[in-house]
Amino acid sequence: MATVVKSLIEDNYLHRIEITNLIATAARFVNNTNANIFLTGKAGTGKTTFLRDLAEKTHKRFVIVAPTGIAALNAKGVTIHSQFLLPLGSFIPTRDPSGTVSDTGAFYTQNSLVRKHPLNSVRKQVLRDVDLLIIDEVSMLRADVLDAIDFRLKHARRNYNQPFGGVQVLMIGDLFQLPPIVRDHEWDILRNYYSSVWFFEAQALQQSGCVYIELDKIFRQQDEKFIQILNNLRNNTPTEDDIEELNKHYLSEKEIGKLDEVVTLTTHNHKADKMNGEALDELKTKEFSYAAELDGDFPPSMYPVEESIAMKVGAQIMFIKNDSSDGAYFNGKLAKVTRLESDKIAVIMTGEKTEYVLKKEKWENRKYVLDETSKELEEDIVGSFTQYPIKLAWAITVHKSQGLTFDNAIIDVGQAFAAGQVYVALSRLRSIEGLILRTKISTNAISNDSNVTSFSKRKDEQPPLNELLDKAQQQYIDRLLAQTFDFRDIIDQLLSIKKGAAAKTEFEDESMRTALDLIREAFEKEVANTNGFRSQLMRLLRDGVREQLIERIEKGTAYYMALIQKNSRLLLTHIAEVSQFAKTKTYLNTLEEVDASIVKKQTQIRSLQVTLESILDGKEIESNKALAKKISIERETMINAVAAEVKANPKFSKLKTGRKRKSSTGPKAEKGETYKKTLALFKEGQTIDDVAEKRGLSAGTIESHAAKLIAAGEIKIDHFMDKDDAKEIAKAIVMDANETTSSVVSYLKGRFTYGQVRMVQAVMRSDK
Repeated sequence: MATVVKSLIEDNYLHRIEITNLIATAARFVNNTNANIFLTGKAGTGKTTFLRDLAEKTHKRFVIVAPTGIAALNAKGVTIHSQFLLPLGSFIPTRDPSGTVSDTGAFYTQNSLVRKHPLNSVRKQVLRDVDLLIIDEVSMLRADVLDAIDFRLKHARRNYNQPFGGVQVLMIGDLFQLPPIVRDHEWDILRNYYSSVWFFEAQALQQSGCVYIELDKIFRQQDEKFIQILNNLRNNTPTEDDIEELNKHYLSEKEIGKLDEVVTLTTHNHKADKMNGEALDELKTKEFSYAAELDGDFPPSMYPVEESIAMKVGAQIMFIKNDSSDGAYFNGKLAKVTRLESDKIAVIMTGEKTEYVLKKEKWENRKYVLDETSKELEEDIVGSFTQYPIKLAWAITVHKSQGLTFDNAIIDVGQAFAAGQVYVALSRLRSIEGLILRTKISTNAISNDSNVTSFSKRKDEQPPLNELLDKAQQQYIDRLLAQTFDFRDIIDQLLSIKKGAAAKTEFEDESMRTALDLIREAFEKEVANTNGFRSQLMRLLRDGVREQLIERIEKGTAYYMALIQKNSRLLLTHIAEVSQFAKTKTYLNTLEEVDASIVKKQTQIRSLQVTLESILDGKEIESNKALAKKISIERETMINAVAAEVKANPKFSKLKTGRKRKSSTGPKAEKGETYKKTLALFKEGQTIDDVAEKRGLSAGTIESHAAKLIAAGEIKIDHFMDKDDAKEIAKAIVMDANETTSSVVSYLKGRFTYGQVRMVQAVMRSDK
């Protein structure tokens, strides 16, 4: 393979990075297989660059998540808890109610996740649409959280037979850096399910396994001797010579006091804060304050810098972001403040002489949604944080130095408390010449978790990557041929709507009553045909008859695209007709989910040939943006045409709801009977969604039943909601001046449903 070289800014400095065979192989595993992957590598090997490049080029629909808000910002993704709507606490991978595990409220199970923290339609659509889940900084991810992700994907995709519901998972991180955090009381329970808290102990990965890929070319350091010392530290095998060589760089406090424009890496937040505060106080210049500009939804946990930055002339600062416009600075570059005004900060950067006037940078909080027209997965910017991209930098913690690179740094790790902290701190330096030790390093401070060391050995125990890749690519082709021309998921969705919302689809117009049945029957008629066609494709693949295989795929694409286009138009017509009437939002959400599935199926069919030929030719599959744009244009044209037809049709002006009038004949139901039926199902342990499906009612209606039953003292709110969630809603109700359910839901930014708010209101009224 030819060597490819490209320029980029990565790990805080401009350099040229050689795309190695290993990086190319990693990209092939992501794009050409469905294997779960753990991508790791020492500091400075290009993991961040790989992620950025992959996000630009992959043909798969993906979401990027990370364990913390800052990590999510750096990866240009979202937090795990926001994407999967996970509550705070620990996940127990069982179906039991959470109360059987602990009564502290800090634990949740599969049961309570579905019952008390259900996903809305938008989140479900995103999870059903995604092909690839990318988890950055996975070293901080706990095993129980990864199992919670696994369950969420299985439940949303209605696929319990495959780990992560069939979604490919790419996990990126360095296990020798930031570890996961678990409290003693949590581990007392979790140890019954996991050997350790590390993500690789998750039950989902025990079932599926993962390909272990370690990037081995280091771009940050060029000094072979320093690289060897770092490797030995990482592997818990430092020699006496290594320690002696490092300790040659120890300086006394008096000597360190003479240094200028150098940052100290220390172990604890309070130590870094104290050093920065004292250094700022020593400056006799006037203090200025600069406030951030907040717009939309941007929680404090994601603030990349202080909301209000205190600054003085003479302060040592560090940039915490790459310059988004002209490349004047990079993440980790040091500078000294030379001039301040109420709306201006001027600095001179280390190693330079020219004054530079800072400009503010914008960070964006994102969420993933499906475009209403194209059904393409896209990012929606829900909030932003604008501030000067700097922080005081006489000292920072080792934790916050991750991803940064320094020419010179004072390393203060005499009180290292976490495995790998010494390695992380030293690996921030480009060379050993820039090392200054405030405290000498002893072998007692050098340790790495034995679980990590054991897991890292899997790299040497697995078959060669080229063998794994060949096998995984073959499995991926088999999967594509088996699933692309398979409409059972769409049929199941349509059957679920018919079963669960029959009472809601009794429209007065006959064509509206039968619309979904016609679509379902059209796909059902093709079941036998598609089974035979898929078997034929598999046989041609096994026989190695490539030309015939491609020819059959071409003909199958034409045939099934005609089927999809016809029924897609029928569904869009039904959606447009239903949209004419009031009180149809819940039903429309289910229709939108089917529509998204049909569009995804269309994309799979139309891209199959290119995907297959790329793999057979040994090429990496690239993103086909032209096809996505073509499908989007075709859909927009169809939607506009359907909307015009429906608008011109006078038959939908008869009734406000468009539904059949209920007959006044027949026995009248006893007052309260409907609530008794719902209560009986709740007492059987049924969830709100279960009851809604059994009774043919919407989840919102069943939530309203729950509120009335709570008010009547028939059932407790604990059956539906964690105490912490109930307290949060109650606080919002008390603070709400309008005292309306709608305003409370709005105040809580839609994180809780109307029904959940009404339940808490019912409790509060009964307590008065």
